[in-house]
Amino acid sequence: MNDTFLSDNGGNRVPPADSPNPHATPAGQRLQADQWETGKSATVVAGATYAFTAMRGGGFFFGLAAVSTVANIGWACPLRGTVIIVIPEGNTTLYYSAESNNGNGYLRRLSTL
Repeated sequence: MNDTFLSDNGGNRVPPADSPNPHATPAGQRLQADQWETGKSATVVAGATYAFTAMRGGGFFFGLAAVSTVANIGWACPLRGTVIIVIPEGNTTLYYSAESNNGNGYLRRLSTL
């Protein structure tokens, strides 16, 4: 029997983006941003895996440094889409902005696979 699974760019196994398994403790954050608002950030757990879903106002851009330039964008999530974000060890801040004003979405920490 062959198993099919997804992995991120670092080779870490991740759940399908649209069916994540949330962490047992309260770990969700509502993120709001305006277009290219580069100073927004969320506190995250180093080494943890998160799912983000963009709910209103456009897609989101994420990075481990301020997302003021395209070079700093590590993840992108379209409106009404979900992406899996694996935070590297040593990082506890995730920067974000929206592609249009009044972007809203939810960041959820996932269980260990």
